[in-house]
Amino acid sequence: MLIGSKNKKRGLDYKNKNKRLISLENLIRSLNLKELKEIRKKIDSFINRTPCIYSEGLTRRTGKEVYLKLENLQMTGAFKARGNAYKLSILSEKELENGVVTASSGNHGLGLSRAAKLRGVKAKVLVPKNTPKIKIDKLKEYGADVLIKGDTYDEAVIEAKEIAGNEGCLYVPSFDDVDIIRGNTTLGFEIFEDVKSPGLILCPIGGGGGISGVSLARNIMSPSTQIIGVEAEGAASMFHSLRIGKRTSLKHISTLAEGIKVAQPGEIPFQLVKRYVKEVKTVAEEELKRAMIELLEQAKIVAELAGCASVAALNKIDKDSFEGPIVCVISGGNIDLELLNKILSA
Repeated sequence: MLIGSKNKKRGLDYKNKNKRLISLENLIRSLNLKELKEIRKKIDSFINRTPCIYSEGLTRRTGKEVYLKLENLQMTGAFKARGNAYKLSILSEKELENGVVTASSGNHGLGLSRAAKLRGVKAKVLVPKNTPKIKIDKLKEYGADVLIKGDTYDEAVIEAKEIAGNEGCLYVPSFDDVDIIRGNTTLGFEIFEDVKSPGLILCPIGGGGGISGVSLARNIMSPSTQIIGVEAEGAASMFHSLRIGKRTSLKHISTLAEGIKVAQPGEIPFQLVKRYVKEVKTVAEEELKRAMIELLEQAKIVAELAGCASVAALNKIDKDSFEGPIVCVISGGNIDLELLNKILSA
């Protein structure tokens, strides 16, 4: 049961509810191999077990074995389907009676909308103005009520929380949520099943929910594996937060990689990244575009710019600092065709 009986309080207290259910330390302590398997089993029928393929071209270029974890082939076209499938699977009918609402640059909204549709729950998704048409169209296909609000994801979050408070629906965060992160451990679980003892995992970072799940799975299944996060230079909120030692919000963000265009990392992900991720690299727009083209040419993979961040960072790592193969997480593939055409014709 949610905290409070009034609708407005129900909407505003989602964060306190999550803290009451499980603290960060309890989240860490509660996870073991058995629990990882249970989480994966719980959402097994609602997500794809995406392939982790060997890339001959990237291996040849880097001199290290490189594998690609293809979350662009996930249900909804991005890894966000995982956390949302788990989140809605553990909520009661009472908690979902007034529906769910969220803010999203697209991929989280797609994951939530699909999960809500499977549960027979109404979903409302607020997206910023720069959200690609392909993502908006897919949201509507899943039956979501789509509202375009704000210039950035963070502005859309403010509007979504207000709706949750006024209408009594449940606000579901994109990344700052222990249940979402628990669901995202399945991404790491699959990587470590398919690639034994990888030396390094490169993972894109927006708010930090995906890399948080991967790092928690790593702690259990392959402790020696290093994890490096990757952000766009124009939206490097986790990078700057780690540099100053506390979570910060960037005043200005600018990147075509809308899937990782976040001005402030999540509170829970920030703590997990600070504790478990070796470092965070940043990549320029041109590096993201080159990585997109390289994935198309070398592996015949269509990925959105955010999903290409891991490959864009391959030139920035110290390849002598670890042993074993590299896994690049291709976090999503929902790219706007008009943008794709512009990049390819530039």
